[in-house]
Amino acid sequence: EDSSWSLPDPQTTTIRCRKDCRSLRRRDGLIKYASNNTSQNGEDGVIKRLFGLLPFSKKRYCVDVGAWDGVHLSNTYSLLVGFNENKHHTQSEWSGVLIEADQQRFKELKKLHDGLGNISVCAEVSCDPCSPLSLLSILKRDAPDLPHNFDLLSIDVDGMDYWVMANILGLSSPESSTDSYRPNVICVEFNPTMPTDLVYVQPRSDTIRHGSSLSAFVELATASGYILVETTLFNAFFVKIELYEEFLKDEVPDTSIEALQSPLSMGTQLYQLYDGTLKLWGCKRMLWHRLPIEEKKIQMIPLNQRQFPFSPSNGENRNEEANDIRRDAIDMSPYCKKCSVNSEDSINSKLHCAAKLNSMLREDGFALVRGTGISGNLCDNALKATNIFLHEADESVRRSCLTKDRARRGYSPIATENFASLVGEEGPNDLVKKFRVGQESESSASSLHQPNAWPSSEVWNDEDASFFISSIEEYFEQTRMAADCILTAICDGITNNSDNNCSIDVPNQSSNHTSILTLLGYQYGSRHKKGSKGYMRPLVAAHTDVGIITVLLYDNGKCATLQRVANASEADPKKDEWVNINLPAGPYYNDEPVFVVNVGDCLSELTGGTLRSTLHRVMPQTCEKDDSDAARSCLALFVGLEPSASLTLPHSGEHMTYEEWRRGRIARATAVLKSKKAE
Repeated sequence: EDSSWSLPDPQTTTIRCRKDCRSLRRRDGLIKYASNNTSQNGEDGVIKRLFGLLPFSKKRYCVDVGAWDGVHLSNTYSLLVGFNENKHHTQSEWSGVLIEADQQRFKELKKLHDGLGNISVCAEVSCDPCSPLSLLSILKRDAPDLPHNFDLLSIDVDGMDYWVMANILGLSSPESSTDSYRPNVICVEFNPTMPTDLVYVQPRSDTIRHGSSLSAFVELATASGYILVETTLFNAFFVKIELYEEFLKDEVPDTSIEALQSPLSMGTQLYQLYDGTLKLWGCKRMLWHRLPIEEKKIQMIPLNQRQFPFSPSNGENRNEEANDIRRDAIDMSPYCKKCSVNSEDSINSKLHCAAKLNSMLREDGFALVRGTGISGNLCDNALKATNIFLHEADESVRRSCLTKDRARRGYSPIATENFASLVGEEGPNDLVKKFRVGQESESSASSLHQPNAWPSSEVWNDEDASFFISSIEEYFEQTRMAADCILTAICDGITNNSDNNCSIDVPNQSSNHTSILTLLGYQYGSRHKKGSKGYMRPLVAAHTDVGIITVLLYDNGKCATLQRVANASEADPKKDEWVNINLPAGPYYNDEPVFVVNVGDCLSELTGGTLRSTLHRVMPQTCEKDDSDAARSCLALFVGLEPSASLTLPHSGEHMTYEEWRRGRIARATAVLKSKKAE
């Protein structure tokens, strides 16, 4: 029994490498001599050992295709540039032909080798056997004295290496077979991300840069009378079979790929979960582009549609839950649907809608609504745009939208704001990225009417920038109009309720409204990590919203969940009991979107507390850092009136403008916070 083993955490997914993985890779051959002078992954040492075993000739020759400047990651520098004890160049036993396409690198290459008697050629080698720039053509023209059985060929042309090797061996066309060369040793670059059982040969094209698999090179070499004797991370070494049999067989007894190639350390493996989720294993970066490979971008099935097709319920439970949420959500279409006729049915529908909405808001301070007239496609686009900006774009794109007043416009980085201060509490900063837009007005002096800060094409590509701006602007306008209808229903419900001793008349919205749309992005972080100081502490502290109402939409990213305090209708609800607020999973293109509506502080005061502004927070949920569906994107419309709107507070009878109320509300919270700090 393994005493160190224990059952995995049942609350999360366990993903790790098996402890006792065994490799057939042998380490007792040429690879044990691997070392670098200028090479990248030990090629210098392997080449030195090879030619120490092969028969010595007075003069040796090499060809380096893709020689760079003759030094950088060079496999031939140590052969062609000899040194004495004082580090001065000495005459080498090697002569070479070095080919480089880049003109600037070629200048350095030529400067290094002209004095050594080597041939430097500036040419972009073609894999077309009929081209005057094929490797055969270049060698015949520029190095006519090169022996046909020269000693070493090194090929590194980043993609078409297979076809260059085939060309010099005379396999690419019948005409070239009579003029071919047979170097004793070939060092050629293969694509290390390709599995060893995969035979992949890229098309013969000078413009395609795919690379080919090791197995493909082994087949090509075998057909040409060569055998694999070693590999490094990117390069394979082949030797003529007759030389191997006489001089190398004892050094390299097993020439199989399994014995000479390490397990796929640079490879990316994909596996499937029963519900259709695609997962990655191994290297999760694009090696040559230095970009992460994100699981969420390779999914074939939307998250809300992933289910095991042969499960007993066939996914019906999940669909039933979504249908239950939609069924229980309040249908706002009597208010949001454009209708010019006030029939008895439409009036009754409005009465029923307003009563149901107000009943829910009195009870919980929160309600779910549908039938707003906002299309599912627009919601999908707005959530996608939010995700692209807050989660996928480079941080420089977001920081191009920083403003002096980031609480009202532009980008607010993670951990720079604290919503607990809205209720006069202290706490750690919130772990959420934010981006805010609002109504612009040059004639207004209100800080809530300042210009928006959008990312420009100078820092972001035109397609993403245009999609982001257009989607968010349209969503802002459509949601603001729906919010007006929801607010009208709330006012009607309060006025129509005979149990209320008050009525409310919220001024009609105008182009001077102060509503702000805030985009929020949550991601895996320290509060998701077991053992960390902040494990499972709120991502956004408990708070209430300052304005009239909030209209909220979010996707089903699983790193976060919205919660409201339980027993919200009680005078002093317990803050240790919380209720999750769930929405149906998107995308919404075929479904009616459902929104969260909650009461803000201003509306609560205007109704004398009949409608409560309920404490709510955002909590971390168990997830893995690499989960493709971990990040959550939200859009919250904080509805505000125009600054000069006249308000009357029922408890005090006090009259004031909305701007005066808002400033007073923030000042009161600040004063409470200061007094607590002073205690």
